[in-house]
Amino acid sequence: MERDQLIETVRALAASDERVVALFLGGSLGQGVGDAYSDADFIVAVEPEAHKGFIDTAEAWLSAGLDLVHWYRPHPSLPIFASVTAEWLRADLTVTIPGMVHGAKDRLKPLYDPAGLFESLPDRLAPRAADPDKVEAMIREFLRILGLLHVAVGREEWALAVTGTGMLRNHLVALLVEELNLPSPPGALHLKRLLSAQDMDLITGLPVAEANRDSAVSTNFAYARIFLPRARALAERVGAPWPEAFEAATRARLRRDLGADWDGPALGVVR
Repeated sequence: MERDQLIETVRALAASDERVVALFLGGSLGQGVGDAYSDADFIVAVEPEAHKGFIDTAEAWLSAGLDLVHWYRPHPSLPIFASVTAEWLRADLTVTIPGMVHGAKDRLKPLYDPAGLFESLPDRLAPRAADPDKVEAMIREFLRILGLLHVAVGREEWALAVTGTGMLRNHLVALLVEELNLPSPPGALHLKRLLSAQDMDLITGLPVAEANRDSAVSTNFAYARIFLPRARALAERVGAPWPEAFEAATRARLRRDLGADWDGPALGVVR
């Protein structure tokens, strides 16, 4: 089965189920910017009285047409499911009701819509300002992970230090995306389509930590020198409080245990 066949199969499932009011294709394919590697993001709107039952049997519903080898509900409180077929095609499914279809005409493609729900959607979504609480939480978590560097160095846990730098990299990428004020959260696998060429060069040019002291410390500090100034600028723009005391405590602990912080001298003198 190819992806176009998968999409047609799910469309046929929707059209043959009297509980289904509409089926839309979202994600990059719904926006018309997908490629050969894009997954199929389905949004199915069902009758309100059928909503809970449809959620409970969503796996069986999709399995009626697709040979699923993986089924996962990332957020147990949300009716959002991720699946993979035997051909390793990805099909995500969101279950909602009419009136609760979140999206716009430029982000969704109607696959089955006899009631004309698509016409009730806005042409496009307005830009979404960054959430101050989210920005503050992101900054605090970055500082917490950065501060744990003294633990990894003290214990000589170099494998864990490498893991920590990966977490810092993820926070940096999330910050760059948050700066964009996108109308809705983007797909996790489409950075080149979102970030500027300058920011793509920035993150692809960052060092990758090796499992030793010098590399772990220098990589942590390199990420901090990029993340913290941009995070402070974003915090000021959206009115998020800056955790001054936490930053100062993190800087002091690293200076005490490592002999330098991210604004200090080159790693060669950190011992």
